[in-house]
Amino acid sequence: MHTRVNEGLEDCGMEPIGLRTLQACIEKLREGDFDHSKKEMPLKLRKKLFKVIFKHKIYTWATDTEYPEFGDLDEDERFTLPFLAGILKRFDSIPAVQKILYQLPDIFNISESEMESQYAIFQTGPVLFDTANPDFEARVIKCVIKILSHIHRGEVIEFNYTKVSVYDNKIENLTMQQVAPLHIRYYEHYYYLTAADMEGTKILNFRIDQIHRLNVDAMENEQGEVVTFDRSEFEHKLGVAKKFKDALGVWIHSEKDPLHEIQIAFYKWAASYVKRLRLHPSQRVVSEDKSAQTLVISLRLRLTETADTQTPVIDRNPELAFLLGRFRSDYKIISATPIR
Repeated sequence: MHTRVNEGLEDCGMEPIGLRTLQACIEKLREGDFDHSKKEMPLKLRKKLFKVIFKHKIYTWATDTEYPEFGDLDEDERFTLPFLAGILKRFDSIPAVQKILYQLPDIFNISESEMESQYAIFQTGPVLFDTANPDFEARVIKCVIKILSHIHRGEVIEFNYTKVSVYDNKIENLTMQQVAPLHIRYYEHYYYLTAADMEGTKILNFRIDQIHRLNVDAMENEQGEVVTFDRSEFEHKLGVAKKFKDALGVWIHSEKDPLHEIQIAFYKWAASYVKRLRLHPSQRVVSEDKSAQTLVISLRLRLTETADTQTPVIDRNPELAFLLGRFRSDYKIISATPIR
């Protein structure tokens, strides 16, 4: 048995174990001391659950034993599955999601009545939409998945694209893009492709729904070979992680744009809204006045460089302006102090 176990571990790329470890594992199996559906039972009761007989150098199950059920969930965990199904049902047009939703009840032994609670979960808010294409959001997600496959293989991609600053996506407004895809970002209900130019010298952003006919292909050279790139090398060279650290969403700031600590006061309903919502990883509470229903927070963000010191803060950060606009008159930017 010791030899066979180590052979199996070696096949899985794992280190071999000693005889004492094997003996300890066998004892734990006999005591029911491993992950299974009844692992929370007292040790005395667990010891009686699974009966193993060793005879003629062979281990077998006793005829009157229970068998361990793996992958089962305890009472507190069971309704996480309907919750997950409720969240995923928005994407049920994707074949892989369909399979997951279909197989979840059988994998975890969840009853039909328990799974019914998934229909008590609703996702509200804007969705991707096109009057000419009823399944537009599903098509965008399929495009996202295809781009992910190119990212995985390190392939340069090409597609026709209309800038978000151009409303009409007619043919004459299209530009051919040939880029090295790095990341997919989901921000404010849209999917964005973060990419690099082919030389790896510049970071670029594309809103995926603006890709013409949602058609993306691997780029080929003159010999018909797919052009590839080293994603890790590009990310390190461009400092991608650092680029987005000081942004609210997907905006790519220039290195010349100075980092600021921005203090913002929120009042009444806006204060209550922000109190439980982290707008940015750098967010911290500066002060709180419950009687005045006021909350002051600070954010570390980049603001575009300007020679005019009177330029309003929100005019120097489009994403911050978009975020604060929803609070109308119930907020005030108190200060913006350069950090470096």
